Amino acid sequence: MKVQCSKCGEEYHLRPDENPSDFQCKCGGELIKTDDPPYNPESPEDEGETDPEASNNTYDDLEKKPPEASNDDREKKKSMSIFDDWKKQYMIVIAVVFLVFIIIAVDSAFFFGDLVVTNVTAPSTALRGQEIIIPNTIKNNGILPTGDCNVTFQFTQEQNSKNIIFLGKLRISDLASGASVTQDTKFTVPQNITPGRYYIRVVVDSNKEIYEANENNNEIYSSTQVNII
Repeated sequence: MKVQCSKCGEEYHLRPDENPSDFQCKCGGELIKTDDPPYNPESPEDEGETDPEASNNTYDDLEKKPPEASNDDREKKKSMSIFDDWKKQYMIVIAVVFLVFIIIAVDSAFFFGDLVVTNVTAPSTALRGQEIIIPNTIKNNGILPTGDCNVTFQFTQEQNSKNIIFLGKLRISDLASGASVTQDTKFTVPQNITPGRYYIRVVVDSNKEIYEANENNNEIYSSTQVNII
C-alpha cells in the first residue's frame, strides 16, 4: 500500500494489513492513501523499480504514532493541572500573608510605649558624702502603657557617656499613654568623687527591659552643672 504525507508530500510503502492512521511521517504529518494499485511484495513495480521517481521510503522509515490519551488520562492530566494551579495560588497567598505579617511586625513598634526623660535639674552645689536632691520628670510618649523599669542617675564632666560616675538607681512603676511622673530623687554624693563641676545624666529603662517605639531617646543631661565640693 502506498501512502503519502499530507504535510510534506513524502511517499511511503505500507503492508496491506497496516493502517495509515497508526503511523506518521518523519515531519509529523498525517499519512493518506494514494490511488496506486494494492501493494504486492512480489511486484517490482510496487518497489519503485519501474518508476525512477518513486519513493524508496518503506515501513521502517515511518514513525509509530504515539498512543492517544484516554479519557481517564486526559481527566487526570486536567486534574493535575488544576492542582498545580491551586498549589501556585496557595503559595502566593502564603507569601503575601507572610509579607504582611513582617510589615505589621516592623511598623507595630510605633504603637508601643516610649519612655523619655523630659526634665532633669542639677542643684548649684553638692557636698561629697552628703545628700543631693535631683528634680526630674519621666513621661510615656507612646500609645501603649509601659511596665516597670529602672532609671539610672550619673555624674559626668561632659555631656556624653564617657567617664561617667554612678550616682544611683531607682525603679518606676508602669506609665499609661501620655502619663508622666515628676519626682525629687535623693541620692548620696560619693565620698571619693573628685571635686569639680558635673552634669547629671539620667537614663530611663537603663536595663532595656521595655520594648519601645523609640529606643534612642531614653537619656538626658542637665542643662547646667552641679559644683561638687
